[in-house]
Amino acid sequence: MPRIVRTIGRVWDRVELVVGGLFLTVSVLLIVIQIVCRVFFSVSLVGADEIAAYAIIWSILFTASLAVKSNQHVRIDIIFTIVPRYAARLVDMVGTALSLVFTLYLTYSGWELMMESYLLGELTMTMLRMPIWIPQIILPLGGMLLSLRLIQRFIWLVYGGVGAEDEQRDSEVTSPL
Repeated sequence: MPRIVRTIGRVWDRVELVVGGLFLTVSVLLIVIQIVCRVFFSVSLVGADEIAAYAIIWSILFTASLAVKSNQHVRIDIIFTIVPRYAARLVDMVGTALSLVFTLYLTYSGWELMMESYLLGELTMTMLRMPIWIPQIILPLGGMLLSLRLIQRFIWLVYGGVGAEDEQRDSEVTSPL
């Protein structure tokens, strides 16, 4: 069973890395193409800026959960060096639980916002006139991915994970390439 869980975890990591990397690559390519077209041909691609911005947002929110897994999220590390190990674990558990509450709210409110935009048929204000719910899908999706990683982290903490060396070993995220 642990072998299957590890395999699922590795696949999940790679999917997040690849999808996040693809969105980032798309955004960079669109920006470069837009610059080349403007400078050399005095032409602007309709919607390229908008799509590039959405792709960057998708890349960030799709891969933010990897920061939770590899413990690279924002936190006050000094607390973990001055308090005893058991207290550091409790502080980490409380911080993780509070973060989970926030990401669950992000998931819920993102879903509500996306559904409202869908039901009202809202479109972007740009020339693309894209349904706004399409770029908003990342809010509940990113919130869900963050929530799952925080649940994973909380369980890891409950079962005794504390030390930086344990965390580094358990949270290694490797490149899919």
